[in-house]
Amino acid sequence: MNYQFDKDKISQHVVKYGVDIRPAISVKGDKTELQDFCNRLIEQFPQAFETIVSGPSQLRVQKTFVLSGDKQIELPTFLLTARGPFFTFPQRLFINEVQNIDIPEKDKIFRKALDELRNAFANKKVPRVGVINELVFDTGEVNSAQILASNLKNDVWREKIQNLTIRLQTPTQDKNVNLEIRPTHAEQKGKKAIEYDGDMRFGLIVNVDINNRQTKDNLTKADINDILVFANDYVPDELIKFLNNEY
Repeated sequence: MNYQFDKDKISQHVVKYGVDIRPAISVKGDKTELQDFCNRLIEQFPQAFETIVSGPSQLRVQKTFVLSGDKQIELPTFLLTARGPFFTFPQRLFINEVQNIDIPEKDKIFRKALDELRNAFANKKVPRVGVINELVFDTGEVNSAQILASNLKNDVWREKIQNLTIRLQTPTQDKNVNLEIRPTHAEQKGKKAIEYDGDMRFGLIVNVDINNRQTKDNLTKADINDILVFANDYVPDELIKFLNNEY
């Protein structure tokens, strides 16, 4: 099944920046510093951060985004996870129709937010930074699980496959490039702004995680900029070439 990946078929796109910080930050042990840091995010970058949500074991900053059709959606844009801090910026969402969200200069916001984070926790180090692009490519009424299964050589396997996830590691000399491809589907409710007549809409989720291959004692600004530039060059152009076997 010859499916061609294309920029125009991207129905969702979320960019995440992950920070490995050592020793790890904890909501309980670093509550005051975290609260101050989140307040500075809101003050300096209101286009991306708006409201703090905190509890005994969680902390996040949310932002309400205005969509077309008088719709709104509230999403976490900063989240402290067990893996470390995550900054999440939606770029395109599919809510009844494609919704583009404009957050200018996402990399610049992240760089400055990371500077603030390092200032707030001067005793901690950042050995790794990653950029995760989460994309959904629309396949319309074509079953995306079968698109993935068509890459298998055995006819019996292709016929029996109901679901399939492909994980690939394509590292460069100094970058980890980890890809995960899996099918997704959604039931069409109503038919508003939907150009397909069937009951299901299918897509392929493609997640790309790019980070520095060798952990360092503490990444410099130049190290971090190198990762961000590489990720921007790779997604979506080089990624689409790779997915379409154009190399």
